[in-house]
Order: sequence, then structure tokens, then C-alpha cells
Amino acid sequence: MADTKFTALGLSGSGKTCYLLGMYYEMCVGINGFTLVTTNEAASKLERWMDQLDDEVGQDRFPSGTSLTEFTNYCFELNYYNESIMAFDWADYGGRTIEVRENNPKVFTKLSNSIKESTALYIFIDGELLCDEEKGSKNIQKQKRKLNNSIDAFVKSHNNEDLPPIVFVITKFDLCNKENIKENEIIDILKKKFNDIFAPGRLIYVVPVSLGNEISDDDYSGEVEPVNIHIPFFIGIFHEFGERCVGIKEEILKEEQENRNQISQNINTINHEKKKWFFTRHKKIDRCEKKIQDAETKIKSCQESLKKYRKLLTAVSTELSRTSSAFKVFSGSEEKNFSPVDIVSEI
Repeated sequence: MADTKFTALGLSGSGKTCYLLGMYYEMCVGINGFTLVTTNEAASKLERWMDQLDDEVGQDRFPSGTSLTEFTNYCFELNYYNESIMAFDWADYGGRTIEVRENNPKVFTKLSNSIKESTALYIFIDGELLCDEEKGSKNIQKQKRKLNNSIDAFVKSHNNEDLPPIVFVITKFDLCNKENIKENEIIDILKKKFNDIFAPGRLIYVVPVSLGNEISDDDYSGEVEPVNIHIPFFIGIFHEFGERCVGIKEEILKEEQENRNQISQNINTINHEKKKWFFTRHKKIDRCEKKIQDAETKIKSCQESLKKYRKLLTAVSTELSRTSSAFKVFSGSEEKNFSPVDIVSEI
């Protein structure tokens, strides 16, 4: 069973399914000790797509988007040198799901519930639509209007403190680079068109991604070399795993203190027995000493568990820090540096 869920929103053609493929393409092999594993069924499907991506040319090499109101739930587990960090469900919704409130309310309700259950919300923006600098703002306005059906209801139903990180994923950013569209220009458009999301105190990320800087060359026959692909889901992992680690630490320290109390009580009992001149109960002392040994073993186990979680969280935060120049972080509309210190220091 997954530890958490991430939901991806975006219109048809925005690159949600291609991002999913790129994420697995990069992470099934691994990066800096991190790897993704998934179920046999999902792995087979994604591997077929990977073969298609490697062997075909032109638009046929890319998987077709999730059609209409179809949705697929993929379960992944992120490992660090074969040590499990966290399992998560990635909910991949068809681009027209957000348009079927009246015609198919059950599907729309399922999408709404998925958003509410998620600990990170991903909004996919098709970077190709931004390649015409004059039309870019209008294209985003159209996407924003259609996305509003689901996003606004979700955002308005939560206080800022309750909202998970919102991650804008700008796909096909290689095309933006070729047209010399700068990242700050895209951010200005996002702030203007999604000004209700860039509200004070809300945590927002903007991450440009691509399946390869040259993948569109020669009629889309360029090499697959994912750019920034792992960053978006790492952001969700970092925040969710960080919160989980804080809770785990509290449980571990509570258990550790209980064992220390057990040791103290048994030491007092032993000292009491040894002070007796007569009728010293040696078997009781032996039992107390055994309980002390057991408690010390449990304390050591608690400390090792806490050390393990601290190591895993530090590894994730270090990876994000290493790539922090490749994404932007905002508190409301104000840009801020990515600083994992506060979360990591609590563990």
C-alpha cells in the first residue's frame, strides 16, 4: 500500500503521460543512488513505451496521452541504494476529465477526491504553447480557464497551511529554449494568469522539464536525455517524507524514553534487593538485569532507526539542493531559496 498520493492535472497534450514515462525512463536505471520500482504490470507497460521512445522516430515515438476521461494509477517506490524511502501513487488523469463535471460527474468526483487525498498537486503546462511569445500568455489563459474547474475548488476549500506544495511542471522546455523563451518570462505569465494560486503564504514550485534538449531535432529523432525529470516528484517526496520523519521521530523518542524508564525502574529494584541483609532474591535481580538488557537493545534499535530515516531524508534534500538552480520556489508571489534545513534539522 502506498504511503501517499500525487495527482497530476493538465489538459490533453500537456505532457503528463510523457513526463510519467520520462520519470521511469530515468529512474529505473537510477540517479545518484536513487531508483524507482513499480508493479510488474506497470513496468511492462512503461518498458514498452521506453522501447518505442528509443526505437521510433517522429511523433510516433511518444505515447499517446491518457484519452478523454480515462485515468490510471501507478504505484512506485523510491529507493536509495536499495533502501526503501517511500511508496507513492501517481494518479494520471485524462486531459478532459476536468471538463466533464456535468456529463460524467462520477469521474469528476473521483478526480476531486484524488486531489484532496494528495500531498502534492502537479499542474502541467505545455511549454510548446509558449514558443510563440506573443500568443504564450493567451494560450496559458485558455489552459487556466479550463483548469480552474478543479483547481479553484480545491484551493478555495483549504487554508494555506493545509495545502500541499503546488508544482507547476513546464513540459517540452527544449522547444522554449530553441525559441529563446526565458524561464523568467514563463514565470511572469504564470504569476499573471494563476495569480489566485500565487497567494500569500502558499508554497509553489516551478520546474521546467524535457525528455531531451535535442529530442525535437530532425523530426523528433533526437536522443532521449531527460532534463530535470526527477525534480518534480522529488519535491513531493521531500515534503511528505519530511513530515513522516518528524512523526516517526516522535514515536521513536517516546519508545526510547519508555525503555529508559524501564531501565531506571529495574536498576532501582536491583539496588533495593542488594541492600537487603537477608533474603536477597537473586532470581528477581537476574530477571531485572534481563529486562535492562532487552531495553538497552530496543534503545539501540530506536537510535539506528532514527539514524536511518535521517540519512534517507538528508539524501533526498541533498539531491534537491544539488539541482536547486534548475527550479524556482515561491512563497506566494515572492521567490525564495530552496532551504531544506528547517525540515531536516527536526529529524
